[in-house]
Amino acid sequence: MIFAGIVAGGSGTRMKNAPMPKQFLKVGGQPILVRTIKAFYDISEIECIYIGINADWYDYTAELLKSCGFDSERVFLIKGGADRNGTVMNILSAVKGRYGVNKGDVLVTHDGVRPFVSGKMIRDNISCAQKKYACGTYIPSEDTIIIKSADGVTVSQNLVRSELYRAQTPQSFEISKLCECIERLGEDKLGELTDTCGIFTACGLPIYIVEGEPTNFKITTEYDLKVARLLCQGAALPDEDC
Repeated sequence: MIFAGIVAGGSGTRMKNAPMPKQFLKVGGQPILVRTIKAFYDISEIECIYIGINADWYDYTAELLKSCGFDSERVFLIKGGADRNGTVMNILSAVKGRYGVNKGDVLVTHDGVRPFVSGKMIRDNISCAQKKYACGTYIPSEDTIIIKSADGVTVSQNLVRSELYRAQTPQSFEISKLCECIERLGEDKLGELTDTCGIFTACGLPIYIVEGEPTNFKITTEYDLKVARLLCQGAALPDEDC
């Protein structure tokens, strides 16, 4: 089976003037989270979609999903963890509790505030995880990256731009191999990690690269929100909710 896990537990503290967490703000007439869910809902290979949400916004999200007509036998809402990795672990636990751990099953994880993920990226993640166990979505860096000196005001090192990539999501994993790695690491080591790909890296296993797209950006700041709304201009009526 193919599962999607959408991480949407953030409180949106960097969106300072927002009346609610950023995943509920609208772009193109739709809440960001709804737009993200629909990207996965349209992929027929994905049999179940789990959404991890902040407990304070659980009831609000449940009503939102209901009003948008998502199939309750395919889309499930759970409470998120203390951080991104914690939410992914909660989603993984929910999948295991309902379906068990079966070789060949895949979990495709994605940030709830990356609403412009394409079907190609999702399918490429599924295919790669089925063959290689673990993969992430990345795009080449268009900027030169430097390391600053200890004094904080001078450049210590210029990194080779052609070797640098920016991480996006989805990040996708063969579930039985992910569970095997989690068991190998133990709770103490697992608690030190903030990224699910890091679980495989800590076990000495490679993360394979799936090609991302510049439009698959994370809506984090007011600037990002403006860009997202410009991308959606004319795509939906202003009062359209779902």
